[in-house]
Amino acid sequence: MRTLIYLDESGDLGWNMEEPYQRGGSSRMLTLAAVCMPESKQKYVQRIVRALYAKRKRPLKNELKSVDLNSADKELFLKLTTKLLTEHKDIQLRSITVHKEYVNKRMKSDPNVLYNYMVKLLILKPVCESEFVDFIPDRRSERVNTKWNMGEYLNQMIQEESLEKHVLNQQCNVSPMDSAKYLELQFIDFYAGLVWAMYEYQDKRMRQFMCHARITNHKLFFPFE
Repeated sequence: MRTLIYLDESGDLGWNMEEPYQRGGSSRMLTLAAVCMPESKQKYVQRIVRALYAKRKRPLKNELKSVDLNSADKELFLKLTTKLLTEHKDIQLRSITVHKEYVNKRMKSDPNVLYNYMVKLLILKPVCESEFVDFIPDRRSERVNTKWNMGEYLNQMIQEESLEKHVLNQQCNVSPMDSAKYLELQFIDFYAGLVWAMYEYQDKRMRQFMCHARITNHKLFFPFE
């Protein structure tokens, strides 16, 4: 069975922490999120995105982004996503957020190192546990735009993992795609935006969702709480 992994991000890789965010400063948080599912389950993720368009009476050709979601949209998205995860145990939602103010100097000097490490923590496990994987990041991703060779890096991670553990993966294809054409990428854009907002703006609704939903969430460089 082929596994599909869609990835998107929220926040930025800027390092200006002197000014407020969106007023000359960078985001304090960067979130990567991924949805992992068997190829046969795409339609269930697509239905959630279609439901938000239907609620808005918005044509699919007019792409809806996470920043466009109002409070009612977010509540509907989380309600439908909770139902999805309850009914389909083979669909995974994964996220990782870095608190950029506490990132070490080496990673600040080369953001690729930070991004690569985040990707490794986020998706290496489901990639290695699946025989055939199609990994589909948003074409407008920070690292895709700078021509980062995501496929080469992923294959290197798989090979290194196989030295210590049994790895099922035989093939991992990387195909960056335009989110305007893929509802699955729009779904993970919505999710990444909600996770990011939970940390950037202390949005409580997402924290409540995470307490009860079957998800995987990582934090990096956060101070002790």
